[in-house]
Amino acid sequence: MKRGAVFLAFVAVLITGRAHALTVQEVVGPKTGVKAWLVEEHSVPVIALRLAFQGGGEQDPVEKQGLASLTADALTQGAGSYDANAFQKELVDRSISLDFAAGRDAINGGLKCLREDKEKAFFLLREALTEPRFDREALERLEAQHRAAIRQLFADPSWQARYAFVSHAFKGHPYSQRLLGTLETLASITRDDVRIFAAQHMAKDTLTVAVAGDITPKELASALDTIFKDLPAHARLRPIEDIDVKEMPSPLLIAREGAQTEILFGMQGLKRADPDYYAAEIANYILGGGGFSSRLMQALRDEQGLTYGVATSLAPSQHAALIVGRLAVNNASAGEAFNALGVTIRRFYEDGPTQAEMQAAKDYLTGSMPLALTSTDKIADLLVAMQREDLGRDYLDRYNSLIQKVSLSDVQRIIKRFFNPAAINYVMVGDPEGVSVAQTQDVARP
Repeated sequence: MKRGAVFLAFVAVLITGRAHALTVQEVVGPKTGVKAWLVEEHSVPVIALRLAFQGGGEQDPVEKQGLASLTADALTQGAGSYDANAFQKELVDRSISLDFAAGRDAINGGLKCLREDKEKAFFLLREALTEPRFDREALERLEAQHRAAIRQLFADPSWQARYAFVSHAFKGHPYSQRLLGTLETLASITRDDVRIFAAQHMAKDTLTVAVAGDITPKELASALDTIFKDLPAHARLRPIEDIDVKEMPSPLLIAREGAQTEILFGMQGLKRADPDYYAAEIANYILGGGGFSSRLMQALRDEQGLTYGVATSLAPSQHAALIVGRLAVNNASAGEAFNALGVTIRRFYEDGPTQAEMQAAKDYLTGSMPLALTSTDKIADLLVAMQREDLGRDYLDRYNSLIQKVSLSDVQRIIKRFFNPAAINYVMVGDPEGVSVAQTQDVARP
């Protein structure tokens, strides 16, 4: 079987097989004590490993924003005896996928390979984590790529809206910083900064690991010791405080030429550990998370034809939580869309959901869970999230019951707690007509 076909075949195995009854095992490296959660699947010879180190862009100094992102991207640009080209050639020649990326709260990594190449793949992962070269030439190339990415972001009205929102809502907090940095902060980052960041932030005590695929617990235990034995025992992270959404001018306008206006709206949300989280999932689905069946889509698209799409989502993170939504409209329709948003959310807040909406939301949320289990990658990603959110190894078995036991009164209570239209903050990017704005500011610059 060809390598590409192997990866695709695994999807079919899970969909038709054990997608509803995955067994999650805990495996510990006997020498290092590094723990991993494992879902074995031996039908197809594919292995996916996902990991996360606590502390991502939130750890960037203000004057060196973009440091975490640059460090993460540099991990696969040469390690040990391999320079960047040689390292990438080893990956390509064996169809090994290895990548790292910085999020707000963590440095995330992913490895995927065929079983026959696992020893080489684990070796390259170990080299990337413990012997990264951070060659000056590679860092300069990455910095140029990041500069280009920053310039592209600043041309994106959706990014401008998100950045304006977090700049005000999380003012003074690391969450208000730019994950990729600015042209100025990137220029201030040195090779020593990257090396120190990696050494201080990638350690055993902040590591979360998950594996799915064709590997036994015994093999994985040995691999955990091999891959992670040379990591420092303890990370050196600066403490980050939790933050609620701060009061901000609303609607805030970012004046920008163009035919459309981007509207972002958000409010205080709830963290993943909140016992009301499942009720909030249902409430969000009914309001704006349910695609064409959501109230906002019905009101703004189906009934009034103001937009092609509007959606909301829960956005919890380690130190903050949001409920956010977005849509794009023609400038001439911005005022009408803004008013329709307010009316729809107010009715939702005052009247609550119907029993039929509740049942439709429950059916979707429970029925869509298997979609998170259709590949080794998705399973490993979910296992990492389950560990980081302290959901328990039996979470997949309990999820349906957690959703089904939510009552109508639970959802009504969560709507009153978090979906108050008076608490919503709006950011608009464009040249909207028919809207009285609270404050106008220029677009952000690179």
